[in-house]
Amino acid sequence: MTQQFLNPASTTPNDKLGDTPNSASDKINDNFTELYADVAANEAAIIANTALITGFTKTYHFYDNDTATAATPITHGAGSATTYLTNNTLGTGTESYNPNSKAKLWNPATNKFDFSSLKLGDVIDFRFDLIISHGAAQEIDLFVSLAEGTAGAYELKASHNYYKTASTNVTVTAGFKLPITGDTTRLNPARPRFASVDAATVVVYGWYYEITEV
Repeated sequence: MTQQFLNPASTTPNDKLGDTPNSASDKINDNFTELYADVAANEAAIIANTALITGFTKTYHFYDNDTATAATPITHGAGSATTYLTNNTLGTGTESYNPNSKAKLWNPATNKFDFSSLKLGDVIDFRFDLIISHGAAQEIDLFVSLAEGTAGAYELKASHNYYKTASTNVTVTAGFKLPITGDTTRLNPARPRFASVDAATVVVYGWYYEITEV
C-alpha cells in the first residue's frame, strides 16, 4: 500500500471539501497498520541475521563471591609457586549481567577459567578482590596462569605490592585486562596464582570479570 495522505480541503474554512472524520481515521489506521507490519518484519530480519551484523560490541559481566576461604583461608607457604586461588561462587554477592545467557568463564568445580566460549578479539577485564594477612617487609604478587597444560603455557602479572609492616586482613584489589588473541589462550584453562617469598594467608572475597564481545 502506498502512503495515504489526509485531504485538508481548501483554504476556506468549513467548505466541507476535505476528508470526513471517518475517512481520515481510516487513512491514519491504514498507515499505522502498514508501518507496524514493516517494523515487525525488519525486526525479525535483524534477529535472523544477527551473525551477519558486524562493527558492534556487546558487554556482559559476572561477579563470583566465594564463601569457603572466609572460613578457611588459603595458606601460602614461603616461596611456594603453587598457591592457586579458589572460588566456590556460593556467596550472596555472586551476580551477573548476562542478557544473552553467555557461558560463565569461571568453573568452581575445576577452580579454573574456561575461555573456549569466547571468540578471537574478545577482551576480558578482571578485578580480583582479596583479603591478605602478611609479614613485615613482604612483597606479594598476583599472577594469572594461562594456557595451562600446553607447551605454550605462560603467566602474566596482575599486581605487585610491598608491605613495610606486618598486617592482618588487608584488602587487595588487582585489575587485569586480557585480550583473546590466540587459540592457545582461548582453548586452555587459566587461573590466578598468589606468590611471595614469605608466608601469608589469603581470603578470596571474589572476582569480577567483564567481557567485551566483538
